[in-house]
Amino acid sequence: MSLVQDGFYITASQFVRRDIMIYTFPSYVPGIAVAISVVAATIGGLLLWKRKTLILSLIALGISALVGGIVAPMLALDRVVFDDEKLEQTTGFWFAPTVKGFRLADVALVTISTARDRKNREYEVWIVTMKNGQRQEIDPGDLWEMNGPDIVERLRGKGIKVRQ
Repeated sequence: MSLVQDGFYITASQFVRRDIMIYTFPSYVPGIAVAISVVAATIGGLLLWKRKTLILSLIALGISALVGGIVAPMLALDRVVFDDEKLEQTTGFWFAPTVKGFRLADVALVTISTARDRKNREYEVWIVTMKNGQRQEIDPGDLWEMNGPDIVERLRGKGIKVRQ
């Protein structure tokens, strides 16, 4: 389902205005985390009220606090912004976000490849070669990877070479 109104185009994971594309998780994703938090708080509260094991109550309330205070805001605030100047992702904890990306004007080539982590698991990596010869290796987050094909198409539309 999509909606076009006042120059905005909205789908479950995209927001566009003129030449700005903002990718976000659909609202149900952080909503699931909020629901888990509410259920865990309810269970913890009931266990406390019924004077059951204090440890189980504290575990349920701890899960509620962790999911509701850390995970849900993290999912709600993650975003990838693609505009005329940059491709930038803001991700991570709401109290200490990580920002990664690059300025489009400085890029000569983007190569999408894979690398291996310490546990020998394979993950996607974007190798950005700048016009001055420097290289930047970016490990895109889930949101960036989910929207990778659209981002590649937009990069090519801006005249940036992309190798896959």
